[in-house]
Amino acid sequence: MAMTAGRGVLALATVAALVLIGAVLAFVADPFVRTPREVDPVTEWSARVLLVLAVAWAVIGMLAARTRLVGRPGAAAARATWIASTRPWRARESTLGVLPLDRWLMIVIPGGLLVATRIVQAPRDGLGSVVLAIAGWLVFALAVRLLLGSRSPWPIIAAVGGALVLRCVVALGAVAFSGPDGAWHDLWSVPAVRMAYLTVAFALVAWVFVVAGWSLGPQLGTRRAAGVALAGVGSAFALPALSAAVVGAGDALRTWNSQVGVLPWHLARLTGMYEERFPTGIIVTVAVAGTLLTLVGLVLALPLRAGERRHRPSPA
Repeated sequence: MAMTAGRGVLALATVAALVLIGAVLAFVADPFVRTPREVDPVTEWSARVLLVLAVAWAVIGMLAARTRLVGRPGAAAARATWIASTRPWRARESTLGVLPLDRWLMIVIPGGLLVATRIVQAPRDGLGSVVLAIAGWLVFALAVRLLLGSRSPWPIIAAVGGALVLRCVVALGAVAFSGPDGAWHDLWSVPAVRMAYLTVAFALVAWVFVVAGWSLGPQLGTRRAAGVALAGVGSAFALPALSAAVVGAGDALRTWNSQVGVLPWHLARLTGMYEERFPTGIIVTVAVAGTLLTLVGLVLALPLRAGERRHRPSPA
């Protein structure tokens, strides 16, 4: 009980730290924010349908163990992703005994929702933006798969899948009410609302990788799991920022922001980046910080030395 309480306190402290970092980034980005582009009715209603489905998946995960839903197909998958994304130290136990159908749903539902959300966010960008966005996640998944070796990948699949659903809920919530008469279009002019959205957006991007590393703890050990999380967070910000710094802010911002976005969830469309009003110095700073964080994470994620292998966590 004491250990569980301690992990809960640590999780809350981590969330508070991510929110604080997100608030700082939001403060930096806010002066360059402009009124978001109005979406057409088809895009708006598509986002609303997806939002209902995403919220339903999260609610089923929250209530499955306490209602008759627990025996329904998919309920175990929703429950596993919810537990693993909100209490990542329980990711391993949440996936024990999960049937093959539910395991596939743990991949298909969050993955499909991510792709659909990306299409709704940038309907004019075509399939190229979706392919590039998915490619980045596949690289991360391949790296984790290699680190795990013969160990089970399902704990991190559940954790990352659940966190992605939470990201999609927030992103879809903004798009779903951005039409000509949408509430979000008017609210975006309120500084407090604008800052709150940017803060949550930045914080949830980092949370995806935090839960990924945390869920790997029982299998890889604390040091290597933390390394995976740090490398993931660092690369998520370093890769697009490095491209912008090397290629040139003007050209890189127009291409990367049209594809995967220097800012998460295509927030670049809400900023002055397309008008080249975003300072290049910030891009360089993000690129350097992200690269250093990635390098530190990779060093920590390396396998133990031969003399330390006797302390290696047992395979799951």
